[in-house]
Amino acid sequence: MRRSDTLCFYTLTLPARQGHMHLTLSAFPEISIVPTLPEHAEALAALVAQNREHLQAYLPAVVQLDSFGEAQAYLQAAAARAVNGEVLEWHVFSGTALCGSIRLKDIDTADRKAKIGYYLGHQFQGRGIGSAAVRVVLAHGFGALQLHRIELQCAAGNQASMALAERLGFAHEGVLPQGELLNGVFVDLHVFGLLQPDFVSEGAALPI
Repeated sequence: MRRSDTLCFYTLTLPARQGHMHLTLSAFPEISIVPTLPEHAEALAALVAQNREHLQAYLPAVVQLDSFGEAQAYLQAAAARAVNGEVLEWHVFSGTALCGSIRLKDIDTADRKAKIGYYLGHQFQGRGIGSAAVRVVLAHGFGALQLHRIELQCAAGNQASMALAERLGFAHEGVLPQGELLNGVFVDLHVFGLLQPDFVSEGAALPI
């Protein structure tokens, strides 16, 4: 598996009560992917504060979570959204250190499709953690959650995100002209899609 040096945030959602569970990486036994909790607020605020410059480029909203109060309020709201089945979000830990986040949103249970997104602290990049963690969530989505299609959107210029999408098997499907207002400027969004039959989970069985 190629190493990922990307910092990005894609997007996906799932039936929360059924799908919000602890996930693991067999290739990285020290890495755990756990549902976000309000108790993670201090670690989240610290991670964001250490990564303001990286996050500002493509995830300016996340930069607002650089204080304990803002992070705690966000995580409390995230817990409520998970209970309602609106959004599922996991935190990626290396031992006790928070590495980043993977969020699942916009799920359509009728058509079995959703979107996926994530970000990773710069200090954890280049080790393959990001691509491996996203692959596990994809396997969970296509397996336990029985999704057929997962979509990823990347802002124009985010070459690292687009390269990661291609490494994971996503197909580039087109561009949404000026599809996002990013840091005060309208930018194009590149749309990538991945279908369950085309997904390769690095030899691991799809989780059930």
